[in-house]
Amino acid sequence: MKDKKAKNEQNGTVVVVQSGKKKKKVLIIVLVIVALLAVVIGTAVHNMTKTIETVANTVEVEPVQLRDLSDTISLKGTIAGASSTNVTSKAIAEITTMNVQAGDMVKEGDLLCTLDSASIEEKLADLEKNVSNAQAVSDINSQQTQTAIEQALEDQQTQLEAAQKAVDDAQGAFDWAEMQYEGGQIPFQEYHAAKSALETAETAYETTLETTNRAVENAKITAELEKYKDSGSDAQDTLKSLREQLADCEIKAPCDGVVTSVNVRVGDINGEKTTILTIEDTNSLKLVATVAEADILKIQEGMKASVTADATGEEELSGTVTRVVRVKSQSGGGAEGAPAAAGGYSVEISIDSNELLVGMAAKAKVMLKEKGEVLAVPYDLIQYDENGGAFVLVAEPNDDGSAVAVRKNIEVGEEVDYYTEITGGDLKEGDMLIYDYTFSVTEGQSFAPEQMYSNQMMGTGDGAEAGASAAPAATGMEVAE
Repeated sequence: MKDKKAKNEQNGTVVVVQSGKKKKKVLIIVLVIVALLAVVIGTAVHNMTKTIETVANTVEVEPVQLRDLSDTISLKGTIAGASSTNVTSKAIAEITTMNVQAGDMVKEGDLLCTLDSASIEEKLADLEKNVSNAQAVSDINSQQTQTAIEQALEDQQTQLEAAQKAVDDAQGAFDWAEMQYEGGQIPFQEYHAAKSALETAETAYETTLETTNRAVENAKITAELEKYKDSGSDAQDTLKSLREQLADCEIKAPCDGVVTSVNVRVGDINGEKTTILTIEDTNSLKLVATVAEADILKIQEGMKASVTADATGEEELSGTVTRVVRVKSQSGGGAEGAPAAAGGYSVEISIDSNELLVGMAAKAKVMLKEKGEVLAVPYDLIQYDENGGAFVLVAEPNDDGSAVAVRKNIEVGEEVDYYTEITGGDLKEGDMLIYDYTFSVTEGQSFAPEQMYSNQMMGTGDGAEAGASAAPAATGMEVAE
């Protein structure tokens, strides 16, 4: 029993010793794992911190370029013919045929439609007969008035000759009496009677002349009134109108072009001022475009323009502003040829091409000021020092691919849209401009290759528009010399 107990005690000791060794081994393993985790977490934190720092210090760099800073206004409108003709007819008659419809191309002289001429011909024949009879009466009256004038002239001649003879006879008698009286051959009473007879004859001549002149003048006035009576005749006016209507029963195209509207149908009775149809001249085209109130005063006739349309793709058609309508439309109708937005102003731009079709939608850029390509940078990247000097920051590359922010002094010119013209200074084409909109980058600040990216170089568009939202990427930056 004693040996067995000793053995059990010995076994128990062994057990206790073995259990202690296992716990120590587990503890070591745990410590190793904790150490490994600490290393992994520390590395991850370090890498994450480094990544955050890298992203925080990421900057966009884009090459400085020449840009066309011409000042333009963009417009939208509709293509129309350069001129539009409303076709009408003086004939008040029924439409008997219509040979065209909207959209048809026509040539000058093409027969467009006809009107019923039979009713007009009938009215014309009746009136011509009546006018002929009236003319005959008028001719007789005219002949009579002319005869009256001739008779008055003959009567005047006869009466004046008789009156002149009486004057001559009285003059002879007076001359004889005067000689006899001076010789004492006759008394004073006879001399005085001869003198009175001469004065009476002369007065009678003057009276005859006045009376006959009045008769001749009255005859001439009567003849003149007869002529005015004929020229103002309602029948003559109606006759002229019917003849014009008859000649206007066949409507022909006044020009080449496209029929843009037909306003009547066969069987309708045409009115004198009714627009039967409209033809737009397609040999030359124009764009009728709406203009915003803020821009209308900037546009002048003669300004150059470029016109594009979906039908011609990227091709730009040259044009010229030919009309500026500075009256605001209230009805929604624009300048002739196309509708305009309600309440808008409009311009007409002639197009040096006939590739487009009437009614097509098109866009235009009106050249306010032609500048051409100049060195330019986004205006909100320009900084100013305490002396008012303008400058920008560019990324100057190092041999290892890193770069440092370097100040470039500039002289600024005109500002057009998003860009400002660079007229002088240290900046040159190809310099890698730092796109720092918050001005957080400082002169002398360094950037690793992974902290710089370029949207243009990666083909993602203009850096000015893409901004700092793009993911960082190596630029492979090369600066043009």
